[in-house]
Amino acid sequence: MTAPTTSYHLRPRSGWLNDPNGMARVDGVWHVFFQHNPHAPVHDRIAWGHATSRDLAHWELQPVAFSPSPGAPDAFGCWTGVFVPGHDRPAVVYSGIADDSRQSTICLRWGSADLRDWGAPIVVGRTPRQDGIAVMRDPFVFEHDGRRLAVLGVGLADGAPAIALFDRSDELSWRYEGILLADDPVLAAVGRADVWECPQLFPLDGRWVLIVSLYDRGVLGDVVAAVGDLVDEGGSLRFVARSAHAVDEGPDFYSPQVVAATGQAPLLMGWIRQDGQDPRVRDHAGCLSLPRRLRLVDGLVTGEVDPGAASALTPGPARPLPAGRTSLADRRWALDVIGQGVRLDHPDLGEHDVAPGDQVWVDGSVLELYRASGVPATWRHDEPWTLLVPADGAVEVREVAPRVP
Repeated sequence: MTAPTTSYHLRPRSGWLNDPNGMARVDGVWHVFFQHNPHAPVHDRIAWGHATSRDLAHWELQPVAFSPSPGAPDAFGCWTGVFVPGHDRPAVVYSGIADDSRQSTICLRWGSADLRDWGAPIVVGRTPRQDGIAVMRDPFVFEHDGRRLAVLGVGLADGAPAIALFDRSDELSWRYEGILLADDPVLAAVGRADVWECPQLFPLDGRWVLIVSLYDRGVLGDVVAAVGDLVDEGGSLRFVARSAHAVDEGPDFYSPQVVAATGQAPLLMGWIRQDGQDPRVRDHAGCLSLPRRLRLVDGLVTGEVDPGAASALTPGPARPLPAGRTSLADRRWALDVIGQGVRLDHPDLGEHDVAPGDQVWVDGSVLELYRASGVPATWRHDEPWTLLVPADGAVEVREVAPRVP
């Protein structure tokens, strides 16, 4: 069979994609960068790809933002990082990987006003030599009580995961503040890790949420949201987790990035995983999820497709789907479940009930399920799903307009 491809999920025309990076809205334009190997659909010599959009639905691919620089602190790879607000010119910070030891420094680059041209990497922080820190990566910046701070994911020498806290009062010289959270039993109850990757720390509906991706001895696991509080313990800031759960119930979602803006629900996009591909068969690997707006419901961090993006992707009218079995092979549909008894069936992934109010977005090999109650689920698989609608069920379908190439 011909492997299905995605049409409206953000991905490069060819090459490799993994983590979303540097997400920001500047002068009415959304900029999303991403881990990218433009030369082959495998993870190697990672650069930052770049795409722009005004509606979070239709994306315009831009030239590669920046690449590993020979002899520089990112000579082996420009890994995960974020946009840094609050300066007189655009800036990003990320993990610069100098060689195949994969030890990282925190690199900053200044950018042009249109975020298309970037200066040379400047090392603003290094992996601390204290508190048993063995590896550290993936800076995320935030503010708390008027202080400019950052967190990074850590693996300790004893095999436990942790979150490191840095002070960014001097943006060109970050100061290590200590461990914000380490090997917490609330998070450990959801899944094991020896590094908490891609930490995202942000306020949501009166609480603080820490999202981490579970990396355990080279295996990518779940993405976990811990809901809790930032507390001052004797002058040191600590995160106290009260509850935790998986952010996505599917097997193919990892390393999301969150943008928190005043007056709006936080926006999240994640990597929909795909293994490296044989370029003779398929010239691309990986895409990003649809943009999700987050909210806190009964202690759960839930997500829905950004309403503006959803409207832009489905400009046409909805139509009822007949009862019976409908193959979702090669479909670009948004499905609104209205009646009871509707099910999704897959030859390898099993059967999944969907309830009234649930929404299904299918794009070739990718399916995202957004539940009216609970958290989303994401799958990527070349074998198609089947939608089962009983005689007394009801589903409406809307065609999805493909993204702008």
